[in-house]
Amino acid sequence: MSNLFYKGQTNNYTVLRELGKGGEGTVYELAGNASQVLKVYTEPLAEKKARKLGIMAAMYNSHIEEYAAWPADVVTDNRNMVAGFVMKKLVDYYPLHMLFSPMDRKKIFPDKGYNFLVHVARNLAAAFQSLHSAGLVVGDVNEGNILVNARGMVAFIDCDSFQLKDGDGYHFCEVGVPRYTPPELLANTSFANVMRTANTDSFSMAILIFQLLFLGRHPFAGKNSTNEDIDEETAIKQHYFAFSLRNKNNKLSPPNDSLSLTYLGEGLAALFHDAFEKSVNRPLPREWIKELDVFLKGMVTCRNTKLHTYPGKLTECIWCAFKEKRNILYFFDDTYLQNSQLLQDIDKFVNGFRVDKIQLNKIEASSLPVTSPSPAPIDKKFTQYNKYQQAALLGGLVCSLALGYVNGWYSLLGGIATVCIVPMLPWRRAIQNELAARKAEFTNLQTRLHAAIEQHNRPAEFDAYGESSQKMLALIEQFRNLPKELMARQKALEERLYNLQLHVFLSRFYVQEHKIPSFGEARKKLLYSGGVLNAADISKLNNTKVQGIGPAYMQILFSWQRQLGSTFVYRPDNDLLQREYAIMNASIEDERKRLENAIRTGFQSFQYIKQSIVNKQAILKKQAAVLKVKVSQAEVDFEAFKKTVGAK
Repeated sequence: MSNLFYKGQTNNYTVLRELGKGGEGTVYELAGNASQVLKVYTEPLAEKKARKLGIMAAMYNSHIEEYAAWPADVVTDNRNMVAGFVMKKLVDYYPLHMLFSPMDRKKIFPDKGYNFLVHVARNLAAAFQSLHSAGLVVGDVNEGNILVNARGMVAFIDCDSFQLKDGDGYHFCEVGVPRYTPPELLANTSFANVMRTANTDSFSMAILIFQLLFLGRHPFAGKNSTNEDIDEETAIKQHYFAFSLRNKNNKLSPPNDSLSLTYLGEGLAALFHDAFEKSVNRPLPREWIKELDVFLKGMVTCRNTKLHTYPGKLTECIWCAFKEKRNILYFFDDTYLQNSQLLQDIDKFVNGFRVDKIQLNKIEASSLPVTSPSPAPIDKKFTQYNKYQQAALLGGLVCSLALGYVNGWYSLLGGIATVCIVPMLPWRRAIQNELAARKAEFTNLQTRLHAAIEQHNRPAEFDAYGESSQKMLALIEQFRNLPKELMARQKALEERLYNLQLHVFLSRFYVQEHKIPSFGEARKKLLYSGGVLNAADISKLNNTKVQGIGPAYMQILFSWQRQLGSTFVYRPDNDLLQREYAIMNASIEDERKRLENAIRTGFQSFQYIKQSIVNKQAILKKQAAVLKVKVSQAEVDFEAFKKTVGAK
């Protein structure tokens, strides 16, 4: 990426990480703009293409944006050259072709049934109607440039290829996929300067609607009753609609294990005939909307699974019939992915192990109840000692004053001697020792009180309780998730076996033996040298580059792979699945037992810690209350003694 900063007509843009790369350019995330992205072209744009982008940006409105990632602003690089355009960001949208495969449908929209495909087809027709009403022609219609979300809303991408009127001239759509191109355009050697119309779009749209309703089947691919080599392009040119009910001399007939056009009713069947067997006045989008609404309204839901919806005119669920009679799964309904009966009492077991948080009711010294204590009686000897002390001090001072009459120095020496001798008298030492003992008692009781309160408010086992509760919650969560884990393992196995069957199927189609658009012998040799020998090997290109095969050619190859894959029919190996499921059930049951034992053991330890905390708090609260009384008494006694002996 040569630039981080691009200038637009209305805003400036700073690009962040790359979101995707295609044949023409790269799409980037924008700084400070979560609703839009920027497409930057790989090659410098021709002046005409740059002008086209400017016209498209000027046409931008909410009606067009509803169905298309339309250019909202054109940007230039640091050389002031048009480099790309800004468009809306399509979040949680998926390529339309992912609806054709039962495994892809299950992964992206696991709760969607056949009625959803009909709903998407209806919205696709609505999108074409809206775009045609705006004077636009899509031109390059294919399953890769249309996206769909979980609400069934569709959105066109690569809109810069749309055909666009410019004054008296046109900006033509110069690209196209043959298998979606009407016969009158296939007669041209290229798409350059070829006029597209709403009528040509209607042909391509009808193919996509057909693929949605027929689970990926192409209307011009079927069983060949001749010795001719009739590929899809040839069939389109000759109007060989394989599912036709009108053409009795058709060289193609519906493939085995596919739906019949009669299932759809006369209205939709007539639209398909007119779209594929006529070259003019093909059905318009509004006609498709009307008939699809009628068809959707008449759908019924299977009594076995809500994913099986089918036309109400049928007497039985067609999807159950395919499954039971032909062992074909067109919809993965999960009815055969049942949890082990051993897992039915999950909630009953774990609900018996409640993990409650402990609410610590903290206490403070001031909150503890205490009565106002009275000082304890003081031994009379300390009162007597105090009198002796005072008398000794008084006598010493009197003597010192008397000596002062003899000599002033004698008075001073006498005072010093008094001060030094009085503290050494035995009763004085007794008072000081008692005072120190009472203070030490008070201080010791205070320390013990604070320690008891601290232990009460933050028990030593509290952290251990927290760790134990987290372990218990983790074990319970693992236990609750056992059914999900079993289902995930079953689905992973199902997907692995599906992909294995698909891989074997695609491996039958060798690159050298089949016609691939834009791939002559030279490019096929490049693929061969890169280890891409068949359609299955094309998947290697997701991780391995082949010299000379760039993004544009990769898109063609993956489109060819999808084309072949649309004819794949999945028949599960039920015996193998059941054996593997039995192994999984046994493994999950072992895990269940391990977790049960761990939960029981952990819960006992957890409960012991919890009860220990509760018991200790009760004991410590009582101890603190007793100590508070003792502290108050010791303080009163200490202060009373000081007052009695005149200490400060």
